Amino acid sequence: MVSVRPAAHAALVAAISAASPLFAQSASITETASAFGFTLNGSEITVTRSGPSCPASCVQPIRVAEGVDTLGELEVIGFLQTAVSNGSGLLVDVRPPARFSSGSVPGAVNVPLATFLPENPYRGDLLSALGVTNADSTPGFAQAFTLVLFGNGPDDADAPDAIRHLLDAGYPDGKIKYYRGGASTWSALGLSNSVVQ
Repeated sequence: MVSVRPAAHAALVAAISAASPLFAQSASITETASAFGFTLNGSEITVTRSGPSCPASCVQPIRVAEGVDTLGELEVIGFLQTAVSNGSGLLVDVRPPARFSSGSVPGAVNVPLATFLPENPYRGDLLSALGVTNADSTPGFAQAFTLVLFGNGPDDADAPDAIRHLLDAGYPDGKIKYYRGGASTWSALGLSNSVVQ
């Protein structure tokens, strides 16, 4: 018989319980839909979701805004190898600093969502740091970085919200990209993480 320490036993029970349908929490898929239905070969099929609650963790669309491309992992790696390496691009993790410091995509910089909000008195400074000229008056974007923004994963609205705030500030859609998979998908695929000490 295998001996399991009490702390390990509690962690094991918690992990099994969280994965078990018996303990799964019903959740909406989007802010407006808790289920989707369709007919296939005469049978009614319903798609539901269990897990984190929505609206805090709603499934995000692939396309967050017109003109903003969505990238997969290989495209993010290509962006790191080209735009980040040559100094024309930034990979931006919009999660809170504590989540960022626990592990992120290598090469990412942490710019939390709150920094992008219009009411942030330092937003002009952020835009200037992103290469925008005259950020507080008539902004110019010719020298602005191309950005890839990401959050925790496909059910995290922070990156899409940050993208909308950038677009509202006039940032060109052609200089913004969205990595929908985010930190959770990156890790789930076994890709290396950087950890800030």
